[in-house]
Amino acid sequence: MLLKIEACMILLLYLTGILFMLLFPPRNFIQSGAKLRSVRSVGGSRKFSHFVDQKILEGVTDRMAVENLETVRTVRLKPPTAANNSIIAIELQSDAQTKKPGILIIGALNAMAWGATNAILELADKLLFDANYQTPFFNDYDWYFVPLANPDGVNFTRNMQSLRPIDSAVWSRNVTARNQTRPSHWYKNTEEEHGHKCFGININRNFAFHWQDTDDVRKLPDVCSQTYSGKRPFSSAESQAIRSYLHTIGDEIDMAILLHASFIPKKEYIMYPWRFALRLPSNYKTLQAIGEYAATQSRLPDGRLYEVHQESNEGLVAGCLTDYLAGVIGTDLVFVIKPYHPKYPNITDADTLELFVKKSISAILSLVRGWRSSTKQNTLSFFGRNVEF
Repeated sequence: MLLKIEACMILLLYLTGILFMLLFPPRNFIQSGAKLRSVRSVGGSRKFSHFVDQKILEGVTDRMAVENLETVRTVRLKPPTAANNSIIAIELQSDAQTKKPGILIIGALNAMAWGATNAILELADKLLFDANYQTPFFNDYDWYFVPLANPDGVNFTRNMQSLRPIDSAVWSRNVTARNQTRPSHWYKNTEEEHGHKCFGININRNFAFHWQDTDDVRKLPDVCSQTYSGKRPFSSAESQAIRSYLHTIGDEIDMAILLHASFIPKKEYIMYPWRFALRLPSNYKTLQAIGEYAATQSRLPDGRLYEVHQESNEGLVAGCLTDYLAGVIGTDLVFVIKPYHPKYPNITDADTLELFVKKSISAILSLVRGWRSSTKQNTLSFFGRNVEF
């Protein structure tokens, strides 16, 4: 008799659980289309053996949006670039009906950070299809990606990969030398200004926040310099397009990350504003703590940690995107990640690409974990110990 009662109670519990699941489905399950998405293993995620260019990016993002109508939206930013390329944004939302914290990732603002586009695309793919990333990263946040912010500059440097390098300043001024050589480094776009034989604007110096008019940064760089900031703020099509997009989504963004690149071996950084001044932002303790947490969690392959500090420690620069995000858009948490990236790598060097992508994704997600940890989000206390889930 007692056994029958126990069996009935167990059956009743199961039925109650099933009824509860039907009446109160798990958050984001129905709304996010989880039943419609196929879950792949880590080994099956999207990887590219070559550095992604603008043409590949357009094909991948178009297909991604068509195949994931409930969760993916692509936006072609305006205006187009000088070479008539569109900067593409990818938006991932697991539940369009629920407002969640927004995370913005912008890559390849620098023309030589080729691998940043690959890293952002692979991260987007993992968030969509890899169960290890869907909870908590995909289900708990809205993601906004700009994988290739300087398509003209990246295409320009990629097309010169096989040429002999000469000093960038010499290359910029010597029109004859350009036919058979390449600049030793190129950080700008390819926009031409009337009346100059030198061309290109450094997009990351072209944003209107303390643009060349502060006590710290006054001198306008030479037009042939790789740090040339343009005749005026937002004179480049790229900075105009990014500005318009930021003002559209600005209220949705809680954390912004610029995926950059360090071109010096063993000099890899996680940084935060300000870049135009030595004074610290009001929330610098939070930024430093999150950065140090991320550095520990994303330890580099040789055991080193990313160096974590304010951007201006590397020199005072005006008109940067990170300062614009923090000072104009009002984003509280703004970071720059700079893993090592060789200049002009072999386009088919899959090992170099894979290493950069791995380090980039690890650092991005570690910053998100650091943010979660700092707010005690998704944390329970068991016998005096905080456990994150």
